Amino acid sequence: MKSILTALSLAAFFFAAAPAVQAKPAGDNQAAAKAAPKVFASPQKAGTKATCPVTGEEFTIAKDTVHAEYKGKHVYFCCAGCKGAFDKDPGKYTQSP
Repeated sequence: MKSILTALSLAAFFFAAAPAVQAKPAGDNQAAAKAAPKVFASPQKAGTKATCPVTGEEFTIAKDTVHAEYKGKHVYFCCAGCKGAFDKDPGKYTQSP
């Protein structure tokens, strides 16, 4: 009897601790459309929101943010490692989905 109660208690604990899975509301597509751009037509000032084309991470451009120019477009990265990946195959990261 004691082992049954222990098992039920543990099951209830794990069930309560498990993260809930929720469907995304339809409005999330609009949020994605308003996401910070990955490439810009001109150089950007510090404080501008951007999205790293390699990781998809959104960040704020600073004076020392790593960046590159590719086919007349300005691209900003979250870190130097991402710029290295971009430099190997820039077309991969600048194509539209």
